[in-house]
Amino acid sequence: MKSFLLILSISTLSVLLVMSCGSEPIELSDYDWRVTQLAGTSASKAKLENLTLEFKEDQAIGGFAGCGEFRGGATYNQQQIKFSTLYTDQTSCEDAALERVYLKNLENSSQYVYNANKLIIQDESGNILVEMEKI
Repeated sequence: MKSFLLILSISTLSVLLVMSCGSEPIELSDYDWRVTQLAGTSASKAKLENLTLEFKEDQAIGGFAGCGEFRGGATYNQQQIKFSTLYTDQTSCEDAALERVYLKNLENSSQYVYNANKLIIQDESGNILVEMEKI
């Protein structure tokens, strides 16, 4: 019985330690971001690096989505993030499919982690939707 309680205590402490080390604090609006990985696409690194995200005043966001500039809003704290419906004026171009995936992934996000100089945007199940780095 004592060994079971010891194992349970060690396991609980290990889980708490791992959970506390997950994300470094960062103010998202202090930086502009560019995409390094995007779930749901096999676009080249050069195409991905053109995709950007900027956090502006009053919870506004914008950036380049592949065909043109996009805009919308985002509410966030140190762990959670939720984007509004995102809009772009450009209707089509060579990278229209990439743009759709990028904007949809942002709209489907619910949380993020900042670790090892990477902003990792995830859905509510923890699936990685977009990885970004500071510009």
